[in-house]
Amino acid sequence: MFIKKSSVQHKLLLAFCCLVLFPLGLFGYVSLAITKQSIEQQVVAGKLKSLGLISQKLDIMASDLTAISNIYFSNEDLRSLLLSPPDNQAYQERAKKQFLTKMIVSYRYAYTWLDYYTSIIGLNGIELHTFYDGGKIGIESLKQEPWYTQVTELNGGVAWYADPSPKLIPTVNEDHYVSAIRLIKDFENNAAIGLLMINIGEQFLYKQYSDALQPGEYMLLFDAQGKIVSATDKAKVDQSLSAAPYYERFAGGGEYFNSRIDGKDMLVTYHRMESTGWTIVCYTPVDTLLQNVEKTKWLHLILFASVLILSIIVSYVIARKLSVPIRKLYASMKKVERGDLSVRSDVQGSDEIGELAKRFNQMVARIGELRDHVIEEQEMKRRVELQNLQSQINTHFLYNTLASIRSMLLSRTPEAIDSVIVSLVKLLKKTLSAESEYITIAEEIDNLQNYVNIQSARQDEKLQVEFHIEEEILHKKTLKLLLQPLVENAIFHGIEPQEGTGVIEVRGWTEHDQICFSVTDNGVGIGAAYGDGEESGLTEQVLSSANGLGLRNVQHRIQLHFGSKYKIDIRRADQGGTSVVLRWPVFTRIEELKRT
Repeated sequence: MFIKKSSVQHKLLLAFCCLVLFPLGLFGYVSLAITKQSIEQQVVAGKLKSLGLISQKLDIMASDLTAISNIYFSNEDLRSLLLSPPDNQAYQERAKKQFLTKMIVSYRYAYTWLDYYTSIIGLNGIELHTFYDGGKIGIESLKQEPWYTQVTELNGGVAWYADPSPKLIPTVNEDHYVSAIRLIKDFENNAAIGLLMINIGEQFLYKQYSDALQPGEYMLLFDAQGKIVSATDKAKVDQSLSAAPYYERFAGGGEYFNSRIDGKDMLVTYHRMESTGWTIVCYTPVDTLLQNVEKTKWLHLILFASVLILSIIVSYVIARKLSVPIRKLYASMKKVERGDLSVRSDVQGSDEIGELAKRFNQMVARIGELRDHVIEEQEMKRRVELQNLQSQINTHFLYNTLASIRSMLLSRTPEAIDSVIVSLVKLLKKTLSAESEYITIAEEIDNLQNYVNIQSARQDEKLQVEFHIEEEILHKKTLKLLLQPLVENAIFHGIEPQEGTGVIEVRGWTEHDQICFSVTDNGVGIGAAYGDGEESGLTEQVLSSANGLGLRNVQHRIQLHFGSKYKIDIRRADQGGTSVVLRWPVFTRIEELKRT
Protein backbone atom coordinates (compact mmCIF):
# COMPACT_ATOMS: atom_id res chain seq x y z
CA MET A 1 0.00 0.00 0.00
CA PHE A 2 2.91 2.38 0.76
CA ILE A 3 4.46 1.79 -2.67
CA LYS A 4 1.10 2.21 -4.44
CA LYS A 5 0.19 5.45 -2.67
CA SER A 6 3.62 7.07 -2.45
CA SER A 7 4.87 9.68 -4.89
CA VAL A 8 7.31 9.09 -7.72
CA GLN A 9 10.02 10.83 -5.70
CA HIS A 10 9.50 8.44 -2.77
CA LYS A 11 9.47 5.44 -5.10
CA LEU A 12 12.71 6.54 -6.76
CA LEU A 13 14.30 7.24 -3.37
CA LEU A 14 13.18 3.84 -2.10
CA ALA A 15 14.47 2.14 -5.25
CA PHE A 16 17.87 3.84 -4.99
CA CYS A 17 18.15 2.95 -1.31
CA CYS A 18 17.23 -0.67 -2.00
CA LEU A 19 19.75 -0.87 -4.82
CA VAL A 20 22.46 0.37 -2.45
CA LEU A 21 21.26 -1.15 0.80
CA PHE A 22 20.72 -4.70 -0.43
CA PRO A 23 24.09 -5.19 -2.25
CA LEU A 24 26.04 -3.48 0.54
CA GLY A 25 24.23 -5.44 3.24
CA LEU A 26 24.68 -8.71 1.35
CA PHE A 27 28.34 -7.95 0.69
CA GLY A 28 28.95 -7.05 4.34
CA TYR A 29 27.14 -10.14 5.58
CA VAL A 30 28.97 -12.48 3.20
CA SER A 31 32.27 -10.77 3.91
CA LEU A 32 31.83 -11.11 7.67
CA ALA A 33 30.69 -14.71 7.32
CA ILE A 34 33.72 -15.56 5.17
CA THR A 35 36.04 -13.70 7.55
CA LYS A 36 34.51 -15.47 10.54
CA GLN A 37 34.80 -18.86 8.87
CA SER A 38 38.36 -18.15 7.76
CA ILE A 39 39.44 -17.04 11.24
CA GLU A 40 37.72 -20.02 12.80
CA GLN A 41 39.48 -22.39 10.40
CA GLN A 42 42.83 -20.73 11.10
CA VAL A 43 42.26 -20.95 14.86
CA VAL A 44 41.15 -24.57 14.56
CA ALA A 45 44.24 -25.41 12.54
CA GLY A 46 46.47 -23.66 15.09
CA LYS A 47 44.74 -25.31 18.03
CA LEU A 48 44.91 -28.76 16.47
CA LYS A 49 48.60 -28.28 15.75
CA SER A 50 49.18 -27.15 19.36
CA LEU A 51 47.18 -30.08 20.73
CA GLY A 52 49.13 -32.41 18.47
CA LEU A 53 52.39 -31.16 19.95
CA ILE A 54 51.04 -31.59 23.48
CA SER A 55 49.90 -35.10 22.60
CA GLN A 56 53.37 -35.89 21.28
CA LYS A 57 54.91 -34.77 24.57
CA LEU A 58 52.44 -36.87 26.54
CA ASP A 59 53.04 -39.85 24.22
CA ILE A 60 56.79 -39.48 24.80
CA MET A 61 56.08 -39.35 28.53
CA ALA A 62 54.01 -42.51 28.29
CA SER A 63 56.68 -44.17 26.15
CA ASP A 64 59.47 -43.26 28.59
CA LEU A 65 57.46 -44.45 31.56
CA THR A 66 56.72 -47.70 29.77
CA ALA A 67 60.43 -48.10 29.08
CA ILE A 68 61.23 -47.49 32.75
CA SER A 69 58.62 -50.04 33.77
CA ASN A 70 60.22 -52.57 31.42
CA ILE A 71 63.54 -52.12 33.21
CA TYR A 72 61.90 -52.89 36.54
CA PHE A 73 59.86 -55.67 35.02
CA SER A 74 63.03 -57.50 33.83
CA ASN A 75 65.34 -56.71 36.79
CA GLU A 76 66.68 -59.89 38.42
CA ASP A 77 67.50 -58.20 41.76
CA LEU A 78 63.91 -56.94 42.03
CA ARG A 79 62.60 -60.43 41.21
CA SER A 80 64.80 -61.96 43.93
CA LEU A 81 63.62 -59.39 46.44
CA LEU A 82 59.98 -60.01 45.68
CA LEU A 83 60.50 -63.78 45.89
CA SER A 84 62.30 -63.61 49.29
CA PRO A 85 60.51 -65.18 52.26
CA PRO A 86 58.49 -62.76 54.36
CA ASP A 87 60.34 -63.77 57.54
CA ASN A 88 63.82 -62.86 56.21
CA GLN A 89 63.60 -59.28 57.40
CA ALA A 90 67.34 -58.57 57.50
CA TYR A 91 67.84 -59.56 53.89
CA GLN A 92 64.82 -57.63 52.72
CA GLU A 93 65.86 -54.41 54.45
CA ARG A 94 69.41 -54.60 53.07
CA ALA A 95 68.17 -55.43 49.55
CA LYS A 96 65.56 -52.66 49.63
CA LYS A 97 68.16 -50.03 50.46
CA GLN A 98 70.47 -51.24 47.73
CA PHE A 99 67.66 -51.33 45.17
CA LEU A 100 66.33 -47.91 46.09
CA THR A 101 69.82 -46.37 45.79
CA LYS A 102 70.84 -48.30 42.70
CA MET A 103 67.64 -48.44 40.68
CA ILE A 104 64.70 -46.34 41.74
CA VAL A 105 66.49 -43.10 42.68
CA SER A 106 69.17 -43.34 40.01
CA TYR A 107 66.66 -44.01 37.19
CA ARG A 108 64.46 -41.13 38.32
CA TYR A 109 67.33 -38.69 37.86
CA ALA A 110 68.30 -40.33 34.59
CA TYR A 111 65.05 -39.03 33.04
CA THR A 112 65.45 -35.46 34.18
CA TRP A 113 62.49 -34.06 32.26
CA LEU A 114 60.11 -36.56 33.90
CA ASP A 115 58.76 -35.90 37.35
CA TYR A 116 57.51 -39.32 38.42
CA TYR A 117 57.33 -41.53 41.50
CA THR A 118 57.79 -45.28 41.58
CA SER A 119 55.90 -47.65 43.89
CA ILE A 120 56.66 -51.40 43.95
CA ILE A 121 54.43 -53.53 46.15
CA GLY A 122 55.23 -57.21 46.42
CA LEU A 123 52.90 -60.00 47.24
CA ASN A 124 55.35 -61.00 49.98
CA GLY A 125 54.78 -57.67 51.79
CA ILE A 126 57.79 -55.77 50.48
CA GLU A 127 57.11 -52.14 49.44
CA LEU A 128 59.48 -49.74 47.66
CA HIS A 129 58.54 -46.06 47.19
CA THR A 130 60.49 -43.12 45.83
CA PHE A 131 61.06 -40.52 48.58
CA TYR A 132 58.52 -42.20 50.87
CA ASP A 133 59.34 -44.24 53.94
CA GLY A 134 56.05 -44.11 55.78
CA GLY A 135 53.57 -46.78 56.64
CA LYS A 136 52.90 -49.64 54.25
CA ILE A 137 50.13 -49.36 51.66
CA GLY A 138 49.45 -53.06 51.69
CA ILE A 139 48.81 -55.22 48.63
CA GLU A 140 45.54 -56.44 50.05
CA SER A 141 44.07 -52.91 50.08
CA LEU A 142 45.00 -52.45 46.43
CA LYS A 143 43.40 -55.73 45.47
CA GLN A 144 40.08 -54.20 46.54
CA GLU A 145 40.31 -51.47 43.86
CA PRO A 146 38.19 -52.03 40.71
CA TRP A 147 41.15 -51.68 38.40
CA TYR A 148 43.14 -54.55 39.99
CA THR A 149 41.19 -57.24 38.14
CA GLN A 150 41.75 -55.45 34.82
CA VAL A 151 45.51 -55.21 35.50
CA THR A 152 45.73 -58.95 36.24
CA GLU A 153 43.87 -59.70 33.02
CA LEU A 154 46.51 -57.75 31.07
CA ASN A 155 49.07 -60.31 32.40
CA GLY A 156 51.96 -57.85 32.62
CA GLY A 157 50.69 -55.25 30.19
CA VAL A 158 50.71 -51.55 31.10
CA ALA A 159 47.42 -49.90 32.07
CA TRP A 160 46.82 -46.22 32.80
CA TYR A 161 44.53 -45.13 35.62
CA ALA A 162 43.75 -41.79 37.24
CA ASP A 163 43.82 -41.65 41.03
CA PRO A 164 43.91 -45.45 41.43
CA SER A 165 44.02 -45.30 45.26
CA PRO A 166 43.92 -42.47 47.82
CA LYS A 167 46.46 -44.42 49.91
CA LEU A 168 49.16 -43.62 47.37
CA ILE A 169 48.67 -39.84 47.72
CA PRO A 170 51.47 -39.52 50.33
CA THR A 171 53.89 -41.16 47.89
CA VAL A 172 53.39 -38.43 45.26
CA ASN A 173 52.65 -35.48 47.53
CA GLU A 174 49.65 -34.44 45.36
CA ASP A 175 45.92 -34.93 45.64
CA HIS A 176 45.58 -36.10 42.03
CA TYR A 177 47.87 -38.24 39.91
CA VAL A 178 47.87 -40.86 37.16
CA SER A 179 49.56 -44.26 37.27
CA ALA A 180 51.04 -46.67 34.77
CA ILE A 181 50.30 -50.00 36.45
CA ARG A 182 51.50 -53.49 35.54
CA LEU A 183 52.06 -56.83 37.23
CA ILE A 184 55.62 -58.01 38.03
CA LYS A 185 55.90 -61.71 37.21
CA ASP A 186 58.29 -64.55 37.90
CA PHE A 187 59.67 -65.62 34.52
CA GLU A 188 60.20 -69.20 35.63
CA ASN A 189 56.58 -69.99 36.41
CA ASN A 190 54.84 -66.85 35.08
CA ALA A 191 53.33 -66.21 38.48
CA ALA A 192 52.57 -62.71 39.75
CA ILE A 193 54.98 -61.63 42.45
CA GLY A 194 54.19 -57.91 42.79
CA LEU A 195 52.65 -54.72 41.46
CA LEU A 196 54.58 -51.91 39.70
CA MET A 197 53.08 -48.41 39.76
CA ILE A 198 54.79 -45.43 38.11
CA ASN A 199 52.89 -42.31 39.22
CA ILE A 200 52.78 -38.87 37.60
CA GLY A 201 51.33 -35.92 39.53
CA GLU A 202 48.61 -33.76 37.95
CA GLN A 203 50.87 -30.70 38.15
CA PHE A 204 53.37 -32.34 35.81
CA LEU A 205 50.61 -33.05 33.30
CA TYR A 206 49.36 -29.47 33.61
CA LYS A 207 52.82 -28.10 32.79
CA GLN A 208 52.78 -29.97 29.49
CA TYR A 209 49.93 -27.84 28.09
CA SER A 210 49.77 -24.71 30.26
CA ASP A 211 52.15 -22.77 27.98
CA ALA A 212 49.80 -23.27 25.03
CA LEU A 213 46.83 -21.60 26.72
CA GLN A 214 45.56 -18.29 25.31
CA PRO A 215 43.64 -15.65 27.32
CA GLY A 216 40.12 -16.85 28.04
CA GLU A 217 40.89 -20.48 27.12
CA TYR A 218 41.06 -23.55 29.34
CA MET A 219 42.10 -27.16 28.74
CA LEU A 220 41.49 -30.53 30.28
CA LEU A 221 42.69 -34.08 29.87
CA PHE A 222 40.33 -37.02 30.32
CA ASP A 223 40.86 -40.78 30.10
CA ALA A 224 39.00 -43.45 28.15
CA GLN A 225 36.27 -43.63 30.83
CA GLY A 226 35.62 -39.87 30.65
CA LYS A 227 37.31 -39.16 33.98
CA ILE A 228 39.13 -35.83 34.01
CA VAL A 229 42.83 -36.46 34.65
CA SER A 230 44.06 -32.86 34.53
CA ALA A 231 42.41 -29.48 33.96
CA THR A 232 43.08 -25.79 34.07
CA ASP A 233 40.29 -25.54 36.60
CA LYS A 234 41.51 -27.87 39.39
CA ALA A 235 38.00 -28.22 40.75
CA LYS A 236 37.12 -30.32 37.70
CA VAL A 237 39.89 -32.85 38.22
CA ASP A 238 38.62 -36.35 39.16
CA GLN A 239 35.13 -35.42 37.86
CA SER A 240 33.46 -37.32 35.02
CA LEU A 241 33.05 -35.55 31.68
CA SER A 242 30.70 -38.25 30.41
CA ALA A 243 27.74 -36.42 31.97
CA ALA A 244 28.28 -33.40 29.70
CA PRO A 245 25.67 -33.11 26.89
CA TYR A 246 28.39 -32.74 24.27
CA TYR A 247 30.47 -35.73 25.45
CA GLU A 248 29.23 -38.02 22.66
CA ARG A 249 30.62 -35.63 20.06
CA PHE A 250 34.15 -36.64 21.07
CA ALA A 251 33.43 -40.11 19.71
CA GLY A 252 32.32 -38.76 16.34
CA GLY A 253 34.42 -37.83 13.37
CA GLY A 254 36.41 -34.61 13.19
CA GLU A 255 38.59 -32.89 15.72
CA TYR A 256 36.50 -29.86 16.66
CA PHE A 257 32.92 -28.68 17.15
CA ASN A 258 30.97 -25.70 18.45
CA SER A 259 28.85 -25.96 21.57
CA ARG A 260 27.25 -23.72 24.19
CA ILE A 261 28.93 -24.46 27.53
CA ASP A 262 28.14 -22.67 30.79
CA GLY A 263 26.20 -20.00 28.93
CA LYS A 264 28.97 -19.27 26.42
CA ASP A 265 29.53 -20.26 22.81
CA MET A 266 32.69 -22.34 22.71
CA LEU A 267 34.95 -23.69 20.00
CA VAL A 268 35.99 -27.14 21.27
CA THR A 269 39.13 -28.67 19.73
CA TYR A 270 40.47 -32.05 20.86
CA HIS A 271 43.11 -34.67 20.10
CA ARG A 272 43.12 -38.32 21.13
CA MET A 273 46.32 -40.09 22.25
CA GLU A 274 46.60 -43.70 21.14
CA SER A 275 49.20 -44.75 23.73
CA THR A 276 47.15 -43.90 26.82
CA GLY A 277 43.60 -43.49 25.46
CA TRP A 278 43.53 -39.99 26.87
CA THR A 279 41.98 -36.97 25.08
CA ILE A 280 43.36 -33.45 25.35
CA VAL A 281 40.60 -30.82 24.96
CA CYS A 282 40.86 -27.05 24.46
CA TYR A 283 37.90 -24.72 25.06
CA THR A 284 38.11 -21.38 23.25
CA PRO A 285 35.33 -18.75 23.76
CA VAL A 286 33.92 -17.71 20.40
CA ASP A 287 33.71 -14.05 21.43
CA THR A 288 37.42 -14.09 22.25
CA LEU A 289 38.10 -15.97 19.04
CA LEU A 290 36.19 -13.44 16.98
CA GLN A 291 37.48 -10.25 18.58
CA ASN A 292 39.07 -9.19 15.31
CA VAL A 293 35.86 -10.11 13.50
CA GLU A 294 33.94 -7.81 15.86
CA LYS A 295 36.33 -5.00 15.00
CA THR A 296 35.86 -5.78 11.33
CA LYS A 297 32.08 -5.86 11.83
CA TRP A 298 32.04 -2.40 13.39
CA LEU A 299 34.27 -1.14 10.60
CA HIS A 300 31.81 -2.59 8.07
CA LEU A 301 28.87 -1.02 9.91
CA ILE A 302 30.50 2.40 9.96
CA LEU A 303 31.39 2.10 6.28
CA PHE A 304 27.90 0.82 5.50
CA ALA A 305 26.25 3.70 7.39
CA SER A 306 28.47 6.26 5.66
CA VAL A 307 27.74 4.85 2.21
CA LEU A 308 24.03 4.59 3.04
CA ILE A 309 23.80 8.22 4.16
CA LEU A 310 25.73 9.36 1.09
CA SER A 311 23.49 7.19 -1.12
CA ILE A 312 20.34 8.63 0.46
CA ILE A 313 21.56 12.18 -0.15
CA VAL A 314 22.53 11.45 -3.77
CA SER A 315 19.32 9.46 -4.31
CA TYR A 316 17.23 12.31 -2.89
CA VAL A 317 18.86 14.84 -5.20
CA ILE A 318 18.42 12.61 -8.26
CA ALA A 319 14.85 11.67 -7.31
CA ARG A 320 13.96 15.32 -6.77
CA LYS A 321 15.44 16.28 -10.14
CA LEU A 322 13.25 13.67 -11.77
CA SER A 323 10.10 14.08 -9.70
CA VAL A 324 9.75 17.89 -9.63
CA PRO A 325 9.00 18.14 -13.40
CA ILE A 326 6.58 15.24 -13.05
CA ARG A 327 4.79 16.98 -10.14
CA LYS A 328 4.55 20.21 -12.15
CA LEU A 329 3.11 18.30 -15.08
CA TYR A 330 0.69 16.51 -12.73
CA ALA A 331 -0.46 19.85 -11.26
CA SER A 332 -1.11 21.18 -14.78
CA MET A 333 -3.15 18.07 -15.58
CA LYS A 334 -5.25 18.54 -12.43
CA LYS A 335 -6.09 22.11 -13.52
CA VAL A 336 -7.10 20.83 -16.95
CA GLU A 337 -9.22 18.19 -15.22
CA ARG A 338 -11.04 21.01 -13.38
CA GLY A 339 -11.79 22.63 -16.75
CA ASP A 340 -9.02 25.22 -17.03
CA LEU A 341 -7.80 24.79 -20.60
CA SER A 342 -5.63 27.90 -20.44
CA VAL A 343 -2.98 25.98 -18.48
CA ARG A 344 0.41 25.40 -20.11
CA SER A 345 3.22 23.40 -18.51
CA ASP A 346 6.52 25.27 -18.10
CA VAL A 347 8.59 22.06 -17.86
CA GLN A 348 11.56 22.33 -20.19
CA GLY A 349 14.04 19.73 -21.35
CA SER A 350 14.95 17.44 -24.19
CA ASP A 351 14.38 14.20 -22.27
CA GLU A 352 11.21 12.12 -22.14
CA ILE A 353 9.59 14.35 -19.48
CA GLY A 354 10.30 17.50 -21.52
CA GLU A 355 8.81 15.87 -24.63
CA LEU A 356 5.80 14.77 -22.60
CA ALA A 357 5.26 18.34 -21.37
CA LYS A 358 5.50 19.65 -24.94
CA ARG A 359 2.94 17.10 -26.15
CA PHE A 360 0.73 17.96 -23.16
CA ASN A 361 0.68 21.65 -24.11
CA GLN A 362 -0.18 20.75 -27.70
CA MET A 363 -2.95 18.44 -26.52
CA VAL A 364 -4.50 21.07 -24.19
CA ALA A 365 -4.39 23.67 -26.97
CA ARG A 366 -6.12 21.25 -29.34
CA ILE A 367 -8.74 20.37 -26.70
CA GLY A 368 -9.42 24.08 -26.19
CA GLU A 369 -9.96 24.54 -29.92
CA LEU A 370 -12.28 21.57 -30.09
CA ARG A 371 -14.20 22.75 -27.03
CA ASP A 372 -14.76 26.20 -28.52
CA HIS A 373 -15.88 24.63 -31.77
CA VAL A 374 -18.30 22.29 -29.97
CA ILE A 375 -19.67 25.14 -27.83
CA GLU A 376 -20.25 27.23 -30.93
CA GLU A 377 -22.02 24.36 -32.69
CA GLN A 378 -24.16 23.62 -29.63
CA GLU A 379 -25.09 27.30 -29.29
CA MET A 380 -26.16 27.45 -32.93
CA LYS A 381 -28.13 24.24 -32.52
CA ARG A 382 -29.79 25.55 -29.36
CA ARG A 383 -30.80 28.77 -31.05
CA VAL A 384 -32.33 26.89 -33.98
CA GLU A 385 -34.23 24.61 -31.61
CA LEU A 386 -35.44 27.59 -29.60
CA GLN A 387 -36.63 29.31 -32.74
CA ASN A 388 -38.50 26.17 -33.78
CA LEU A 389 -40.04 25.78 -30.32
CA GLN A 390 -40.98 29.43 -30.13
CA SER A 391 -42.51 29.22 -33.58
CA GLN A 392 -44.57 26.21 -32.51
CA ILE A 393 -45.67 27.94 -29.29
CA ASN A 394 -46.54 31.21 -30.98
CA THR A 395 -48.45 29.49 -33.79
CA HIS A 396 -50.41 27.39 -31.33
CA PHE A 397 -51.17 30.40 -29.14
CA LEU A 398 -52.07 32.67 -32.05
CA TYR A 399 -54.40 30.09 -33.54
CA ASN A 400 -56.34 29.71 -30.29
CA THR A 401 -56.47 33.46 -29.65
CA LEU A 402 -57.78 34.33 -33.15
CA ALA A 403 -60.34 31.61 -32.83
CA SER A 404 -61.46 33.20 -29.55
CA ILE A 405 -61.72 36.70 -31.12
CA ARG A 406 -63.74 35.28 -34.02
CA SER A 407 -66.23 33.75 -31.62
CA MET A 408 -66.45 37.08 -29.72
CA LEU A 409 -67.52 38.97 -32.86
CA LEU A 410 -70.91 37.38 -32.61
CA SER A 411 -71.59 38.09 -28.95
CA ARG A 412 -69.40 40.89 -27.58
CA THR A 413 -69.20 44.65 -27.96
CA PRO A 414 -66.53 46.33 -30.08
CA GLU A 415 -64.94 47.75 -26.90
CA ALA A 416 -64.52 44.29 -25.44
CA ILE A 417 -63.08 43.01 -28.70
CA ASP A 418 -60.75 46.02 -28.84
CA SER A 419 -59.51 45.26 -25.32
CA VAL A 420 -58.72 41.72 -26.35
CA ILE A 421 -56.90 42.88 -29.47
CA VAL A 422 -54.83 45.40 -27.40
CA SER A 423 -53.84 42.61 -25.00
CA LEU A 424 -52.94 40.41 -27.97
CA VAL A 425 -50.74 43.13 -29.47
CA LYS A 426 -48.90 43.65 -26.17
CA LEU A 427 -48.44 39.95 -25.79
CA LEU A 428 -47.15 39.44 -29.32
CA LYS A 429 -44.85 42.45 -29.00
CA LYS A 430 -43.14 40.84 -26.01
CA THR A 431 -42.99 37.28 -27.27
CA LEU A 432 -42.02 38.00 -30.90
CA SER A 433 -39.49 40.72 -30.17
CA ALA A 434 -35.76 40.11 -30.67
CA GLU A 435 -35.04 40.79 -27.02
CA SER A 436 -33.31 38.22 -24.82
CA GLU A 437 -35.22 35.04 -24.24
CA TYR A 438 -34.63 35.56 -20.50
CA ILE A 439 -36.97 38.02 -18.80
CA THR A 440 -37.87 38.80 -15.20
CA ILE A 441 -40.65 36.90 -13.50
CA ALA A 442 -42.54 40.21 -13.18
CA GLU A 443 -42.47 40.60 -16.99
CA GLU A 444 -43.56 36.99 -17.45
CA ILE A 445 -46.49 37.57 -15.04
CA ASP A 446 -47.40 40.75 -17.01
CA ASN A 447 -47.45 38.75 -20.25
CA LEU A 448 -49.55 36.11 -18.56
CA GLN A 449 -52.01 38.84 -17.39
CA ASN A 450 -52.47 39.93 -21.02
CA TYR A 451 -53.09 36.36 -22.04
CA VAL A 452 -55.57 35.88 -19.20
CA ASN A 453 -57.42 39.09 -20.26
CA ILE A 454 -57.82 37.63 -23.74
CA GLN A 455 -59.10 34.31 -22.46
CA SER A 456 -61.37 35.88 -19.84
CA ALA A 457 -63.10 37.92 -22.52
CA ARG A 458 -63.52 34.82 -24.63
CA GLN A 459 -64.87 32.74 -21.73
CA ASP A 460 -67.47 35.46 -20.94
CA GLU A 461 -66.71 35.78 -17.24
CA LYS A 462 -66.62 31.99 -16.88
CA LEU A 463 -62.92 32.09 -16.05
CA GLN A 464 -61.17 33.40 -12.89
CA VAL A 465 -57.37 33.45 -12.56
CA GLU A 466 -55.79 34.12 -9.17
CA PHE A 467 -52.13 35.07 -8.76
CA HIS A 468 -50.20 34.34 -5.56
CA ILE A 469 -46.59 35.30 -6.24
CA GLU A 470 -43.95 36.00 -3.60
CA GLU A 471 -42.61 39.53 -4.11
CA GLU A 472 -38.97 38.57 -3.52
CA ILE A 473 -38.92 36.45 -6.70
CA LEU A 474 -40.36 39.07 -9.08
CA HIS A 475 -36.90 40.42 -9.98
CA LYS A 476 -35.53 36.91 -10.66
CA LYS A 477 -35.17 35.67 -14.22
CA THR A 478 -37.13 33.10 -16.18
CA LEU A 479 -37.83 32.12 -19.82
CA LYS A 480 -40.26 34.06 -21.96
CA LEU A 481 -43.62 32.44 -22.54
CA LEU A 482 -43.00 29.70 -19.98
CA LEU A 483 -46.17 29.93 -17.88
CA GLN A 484 -48.65 30.84 -20.63
CA PRO A 485 -48.80 27.28 -22.14
CA LEU A 486 -49.65 25.88 -18.71
CA VAL A 487 -52.53 28.32 -18.21
CA GLU A 488 -53.67 27.72 -21.78
CA ASN A 489 -53.65 23.96 -21.19
CA ALA A 490 -55.68 24.42 -17.97
CA ILE A 491 -58.27 26.55 -19.79
CA PHE A 492 -58.82 24.38 -22.85
CA HIS A 493 -58.51 20.95 -21.23
CA GLY A 494 -59.72 21.63 -17.72
CA ILE A 495 -62.10 24.62 -17.55
CA GLU A 496 -63.88 24.63 -20.93
CA PRO A 497 -65.15 21.01 -20.82
CA GLN A 498 -66.99 21.63 -17.54
CA GLU A 499 -70.05 23.77 -16.70
CA GLY A 500 -69.87 26.71 -14.37
CA THR A 501 -67.09 29.10 -13.43
CA GLY A 502 -63.56 27.79 -13.60
CA VAL A 503 -60.81 28.96 -11.25
CA ILE A 504 -57.07 28.81 -12.04
CA GLU A 505 -54.55 29.53 -9.29
CA VAL A 506 -51.00 30.59 -10.24
CA ARG A 507 -48.54 30.38 -7.33
CA GLY A 508 -44.85 31.30 -7.26
CA TRP A 509 -42.30 30.74 -4.45
CA THR A 510 -38.70 29.69 -3.70
CA GLU A 511 -37.66 26.33 -2.34
CA HIS A 512 -34.09 25.00 -1.88
CA ASP A 513 -32.49 27.58 -4.20
CA GLN A 514 -35.15 26.91 -6.85
CA ILE A 515 -37.97 28.94 -8.30
CA CYS A 516 -41.23 26.99 -8.07
CA PHE A 517 -44.45 27.74 -9.97
CA SER A 518 -47.70 25.82 -9.91
CA VAL A 519 -50.75 26.24 -12.14
CA THR A 520 -53.78 24.59 -10.55
CA ASP A 521 -57.31 24.44 -11.93
CA ASN A 522 -60.61 23.08 -10.66
CA GLY A 523 -61.56 21.70 -14.05
CA VAL A 524 -62.59 18.25 -15.15
CA GLY A 525 -59.23 16.85 -14.14
CA ILE A 526 -57.32 13.98 -15.68
CA GLY A 527 -59.57 11.18 -16.79
CA ALA A 528 -59.40 7.43 -16.54
CA ALA A 529 -57.28 7.28 -19.65
CA TYR A 530 -54.36 8.27 -17.45
CA GLY A 531 -55.09 5.84 -14.66
CA ASP A 532 -57.52 7.10 -12.06
CA GLY A 533 -56.05 7.38 -8.60
CA GLU A 534 -52.51 6.53 -9.64
CA GLU A 535 -49.90 9.31 -9.42
CA SER A 536 -46.85 7.29 -10.46
CA GLY A 537 -46.15 7.69 -14.16
CA LEU A 538 -48.89 10.28 -14.58
CA THR A 539 -46.57 12.99 -15.90
CA GLU A 540 -45.05 10.70 -18.52
CA GLN A 541 -48.46 9.55 -19.72
CA VAL A 542 -49.76 13.09 -20.17
CA LEU A 543 -46.62 14.34 -21.92
CA SER A 544 -46.66 11.42 -24.34
CA SER A 545 -50.33 11.96 -25.28
CA ALA A 546 -51.58 14.10 -28.19
CA ASN A 547 -52.92 16.74 -25.79
CA GLY A 548 -49.50 17.15 -24.14
CA LEU A 549 -47.76 18.95 -27.01
CA GLY A 550 -47.63 22.33 -25.23
CA LEU A 551 -46.43 20.76 -21.99
CA ARG A 552 -43.76 18.78 -23.87
CA ASN A 553 -42.47 21.96 -25.45
CA VAL A 554 -42.27 23.68 -22.05
CA GLN A 555 -40.35 20.77 -20.51
CA HIS A 556 -38.05 20.65 -23.51
CA ARG A 557 -37.23 24.33 -23.12
CA ILE A 558 -36.64 23.99 -19.36
CA GLN A 559 -34.23 21.09 -19.82
CA LEU A 560 -32.49 22.75 -22.73
CA HIS A 561 -31.76 25.88 -20.69
CA PHE A 562 -31.47 24.59 -17.13
CA GLY A 563 -30.55 20.90 -17.36
CA SER A 564 -32.20 17.51 -17.48
CA LYS A 565 -32.95 17.38 -13.75
CA TYR A 566 -35.62 20.09 -14.09
CA LYS A 567 -38.95 18.62 -15.24
CA ILE A 568 -42.68 19.24 -15.24
CA ASP A 569 -44.60 17.50 -12.48
CA ILE A 570 -48.30 16.84 -13.21
CA ARG A 571 -50.58 15.98 -10.29
CA ARG A 572 -54.29 15.61 -9.57
CA ALA A 573 -55.53 18.63 -7.56
CA ASP A 574 -57.38 18.23 -4.29
CA GLN A 575 -60.49 19.96 -5.63
CA GLY A 576 -60.70 17.55 -8.56
CA GLY A 577 -58.75 19.47 -11.17
CA THR A 578 -55.12 19.31 -12.26
CA SER A 579 -51.94 20.89 -10.91
CA VAL A 580 -48.75 21.41 -12.95
CA VAL A 581 -45.54 22.34 -11.13
CA LEU A 582 -42.42 23.88 -12.70
CA ARG A 583 -39.00 24.36 -11.16
CA TRP A 584 -35.84 26.12 -12.32
CA PRO A 585 -32.73 27.50 -10.60
CA VAL A 586 -32.73 30.92 -8.96
CA PHE A 587 -30.73 33.45 -11.01
CA THR A 588 -30.75 37.14 -11.83
CA ARG A 589 -27.93 37.11 -14.39
CA ILE A 590 -27.09 34.63 -17.09
CA GLU A 591 -23.56 34.24 -15.63
CA GLU A 592 -25.10 32.78 -12.47
CA LEU A 593 -27.05 30.32 -14.57
CA LYS A 594 -23.87 29.11 -16.30
CA ARG A 595 -22.20 28.46 -12.95
CA THR A 596 -25.10 26.28 -11.82
